[in-house]
Amino acid sequence: MIASKSPRIDPNRVADRLREMIGADRVELLHDNSLSVGGEGGHVLATPHSQEEMAESLRCASEEGWRVIPSGAGTWLEMGNRPAPFDLVVSTRRLNRLLEYEPADLTATLEAGLSLAAFNQIAGEHRQWIPLDPFGDPAGTIGATIATASAGPLRCGYGTPRDWLIGIRVARIDGRLVRAGGKVVKNVAGYDLAKLYTGSLGSLGVITETTFKLRSLPPAEATLALYASRPDPLIGVVARLRSAFIEPAALELLSPGQSTTLPLDATRYCLIVRLLHEPEAVASQIASAAELAAGIDHTRLSEGEASAFWNGYAASETAPGLSRSWRLTMLPSDLPIVVEEVERRLPGVRWRAHAASGIVRLFWPGAGDEFWDIPDWPSGELAAGQALRDWIQARGGELIQLRPTGGDHFDTWGSPRAGLPLMRALKTTFDPDSRLNPGRFVGGL
Repeated sequence: MIASKSPRIDPNRVADRLREMIGADRVELLHDNSLSVGGEGGHVLATPHSQEEMAESLRCASEEGWRVIPSGAGTWLEMGNRPAPFDLVVSTRRLNRLLEYEPADLTATLEAGLSLAAFNQIAGEHRQWIPLDPFGDPAGTIGATIATASAGPLRCGYGTPRDWLIGIRVARIDGRLVRAGGKVVKNVAGYDLAKLYTGSLGSLGVITETTFKLRSLPPAEATLALYASRPDPLIGVVARLRSAFIEPAALELLSPGQSTTLPLDATRYCLIVRLLHEPEAVASQIASAAELAAGIDHTRLSEGEASAFWNGYAASETAPGLSRSWRLTMLPSDLPIVVEEVERRLPGVRWRAHAASGIVRLFWPGAGDEFWDIPDWPSGELAAGQALRDWIQARGGELIQLRPTGGDHFDTWGSPRAGLPLMRALKTTFDPDSRLNPGRFVGGL
């Protein structure tokens, strides 16, 4: 159901009612427009201290007819379509407890407001981790990682949040707390609703608790940088690496003109190969990778350079001065023609690709951006982008806008997918009055 555009309810009334329900210290009335969701200002922020308080807040919103924006630390509130007018933002940032952690079982249950970085620091003491590296602020919550299905370079070797999430608890708009999945790795009973909530952008419920399977931390790593004046030789190396039984944790292909803060030659195309294994395996595979790249300029980054690169790479993906970014997805085998088409239609664009997965990210700078050295774009950029989207969708791919700007007339999600009727039916079942994230998801859901 597409949310209607009815006006907001008086913020003072919303705040007062919530204070009665969950306590005055859990509700903040904002007067400075400091909270923005897709360019739409928010006026009331609720930060429940327990999952039960979160559920009670949603039940109250349902009864009062309020529209609600779920949030974690607020680092991805610009993602999605511009929402319909809303009345309340509910944040999980106070739901930040580690509920269960069994190192021997390689499982952990944590509330959705805990950050991935904070948990991995704890698990690191036992040489374990959740092998995910979503782009964005390290303070971003694990709930937001699941809701946005965010995955970074490590998706090459470790997959996406769906691969590691085994259980979830969600506050429904009617005030019920429901569970899906379980707390053991081998749990195959019934439909896996945990995966349904993953990537739903909070449109079906507010994630309050998550259970993950864990992985042992690799004891050694290495990062290799390969350079060329054209992308084709580097794409050829990717193909050879994948057929040679080398197991990279990350394969990132970068166009020239990347952030000057990264320890790379930004004047050429670059392929970054990251290996995470036992020391003997790393030594063997880095040698094999160098051999497969014979004739191509390459260098192994020092430990300090590698750390600086991966930290800077993540930070520059969501730099404050970055005005807009797009993500396009095709089959990995289509990477050569995708890169060629991107550069033909959008000459001068800076892009980065998960070279093993067929995902390419495009970037636009903002004024005074410290991370990027990109010339001004011509006025026809959105028309060229729409033509690129049409080309991609005609071949079964998709192009979504990760960071829209307020003046854009470029739909975030593109043409509705074949599964839109099913998605609409699920939205009607889980949120019949379209109270959660109204209008922000695919097809205006």
